[in-house]
Amino acid sequence: MGHEQERGGRGAGHLLLFPFLAQGHLIPFLNLAKRLESLGQRGGSGQRRLEVTIVSTPRNVANLQRAVPAGSSIGFAELPFSPSDHGLPPDAESADAVPLRAFPAFYRATELLRPSFEELVAEVAGRQGRENVCVLADIFLGWTAESARALGVRHRVFLTSGAYASAVTFSIWLRPPTFPRPVGPSDEQALHDFPDVRVRYTEFLNVIVTEDHATNPMLAYLCRMISLHFRHSGGLVINTSEEIEPKGLHLIRKLSGLPTFAVGPLIGGRTRAPSDDARDEDARIIKFLDSKPPASVLYVSFGSQNTIPASQMMELARGLEASGRPFIWAVRPPAEFDGAEAFRAEWLPDGFEDRAAAAGRGVVVRRWAPQVAILAHASTGAFLSHCGWNSVLESLWHGVPVVGWPLIADQVFDVRLLEELGVGVEVASGRVFGGLGKGWEHVRDVVEAVLGDGEKARDMRRKAAELKQLARAAVGVGGADDEVKGSSVLAMERLLDSAFG
Repeated sequence: MGHEQERGGRGAGHLLLFPFLAQGHLIPFLNLAKRLESLGQRGGSGQRRLEVTIVSTPRNVANLQRAVPAGSSIGFAELPFSPSDHGLPPDAESADAVPLRAFPAFYRATELLRPSFEELVAEVAGRQGRENVCVLADIFLGWTAESARALGVRHRVFLTSGAYASAVTFSIWLRPPTFPRPVGPSDEQALHDFPDVRVRYTEFLNVIVTEDHATNPMLAYLCRMISLHFRHSGGLVINTSEEIEPKGLHLIRKLSGLPTFAVGPLIGGRTRAPSDDARDEDARIIKFLDSKPPASVLYVSFGSQNTIPASQMMELARGLEASGRPFIWAVRPPAEFDGAEAFRAEWLPDGFEDRAAAAGRGVVVRRWAPQVAILAHASTGAFLSHCGWNSVLESLWHGVPVVGWPLIADQVFDVRLLEELGVGVEVASGRVFGGLGKGWEHVRDVVEAVLGDGEKARDMRRKAAELKQLARAAVGVGGADDEVKGSSVLAMERLLDSAFG
């Protein structure tokens, strides 16, 4: 039943939403806030009055505020944060602005937000009553569960990744399996928590990075945050649905011991307001899509923080060109040049962009691409993705099959889910270990298999269309008096009932 004593009282409730400082976390928190706001406007969950405040650092708050419509009731609270005080770039208030080598320092710096966060919670609780305040914090901010317990307010943890991949990844982090020596890349071991789940050695390494825990400060931090949540929080809120992930939800309930609330999919756009140049680029992309037949274009993106090595970027480009299929590719500097300010033409085959443009076959985007708009377009036929959970959900929401190229952590197991659902196929896997082992010909062949007219492509498109309907039904409300509610709407109402009594 969670780790809180029941308290009585109904009425107004104040949810303090605290995302980890990264685009892949800020976006689902913003989408959750919008969903909560719409639930309150419909008078959901017993006509409770609900106040929602997103807590973050100044730069993130400014971006989030620009992403909510005028007249929104969503509030914002700033916590002071000076990245340079921690040896970070001055604009590093989000992980996508932090070089990979500086991640340990960045994660540690987020923990130093604790005093100002506790001051905020104490002020809100003093003004509105502790029984009317609930902290809903990111899985990577486990210390907030301790803070909420000490301050006498309720706490829930929000998991922005998928249930299945999170359960498997957390189990590997917390109780890693032992691989006997000598060990090969494809050797498998069962997980201690889930004996029916087996992981390959290369998957294990891309999740754990190094087997020497004593020299892995990132792993130590993550394990501590997860353990704090499991010990002190009162429930687990997950951006998924019962229809999409019944097995995954069972596993994460077993691992965490917490009540779970599957409230997704939570879908939305970017948190940053686009510049004039970005708007022009967006218009160019949509014009390109408008010129192509239905389900014919491959969208390629590895997310806001991820990228691949230069050699594999070259192979990917050659495979795309050889496929002859139209594409949109949002590029980032290769892994060896992490932190580079601009993308260089030398990282792609000589003349690649010019040939693609001249043939009207491809668009290479050097900045943030309008991903939701691309996936929503009828001409988009598949998404070559790193399989971050936000990208997975956006693909399912729009009925777009996925060509998976997972790189690290939970991404490795998101592609498993997509394959089991029949809407994904893996082309490569791993950033630290593995990668694209079969060269550009394999890229060409997989792209053709997914975008072509063969049985596999038709089957993936059919299953993607079915999952699109299931995903939308989960968050839907219908009937004459809105009496027909999807599973995720009901879970959201249960969440509020549990948070405020």
